[in-house]
Amino acid sequence: SSTDSQSDAIRLMQERNIRRVPLVDEGRIVGIVTLDDLLLDEAAPLDQLAAVVEAQLGAGGPTGSLHSSVTRRSAARAQSTYGRMLNQVWADADLETSERAATAIEVVVGAIVQRLTPGEAKDLISQLPSLLQPTLWALPPGPNKAITRQSIETELQTQLGTDQPHAWQIMAVVGNIVAQSVSPGQIEDVQGQLPEELRDIFASREELETSTA
Repeated sequence: SSTDSQSDAIRLMQERNIRRVPLVDEGRIVGIVTLDDLLLDEAAPLDQLAAVVEAQLGAGGPTGSLHSSVTRRSAARAQSTYGRMLNQVWADADLETSERAATAIEVVVGAIVQRLTPGEAKDLISQLPSLLQPTLWALPPGPNKAITRQSIETELQTQLGTDQPHAWQIMAVVGNIVAQSVSPGQIEDVQGQLPEELRDIFASREELETSTA
């Protein structure tokens, strides 16, 4: 239906191994949505759209092999980008494993996303690693003004079994890395929607050291 969502189109493409879906209104074809449309519109993470190509082409034939190779490279780039973020959080926040680093990222970034208006949240998510995006898209829309620095610290303490000073360190590390991953203008827009107590999450390491000296 012409009223269905982009995610419905992606699901059909994956299920039917196709790249184009007709839009129907009261039994009449009124348009068409293509995989290229979804790519240009950034309707889903690259790895999810790449899965549509893989499903359509399969493993057979030289063309399928070529496109599968491209898809694998795209997936590898996505994994590498997210992997670098995980490793940096793991090291800088003094966490024991990459799984704990992933939890820290999801708690902190997820809370910030829910504190923003839907439009601002969408802009922020679109600039983050594609492998992180599905988790963030699934969150309830904001702004949720019940989210505070204390609520994030408490969630980190609960999920990671850490204390308050370490929870703040984790928040600051994740915020600093996010600030490095997106455009300066995006960070300014995000900070503009956050209360003062949360804006410091995106301060640079040098600014944090100065403020706590």
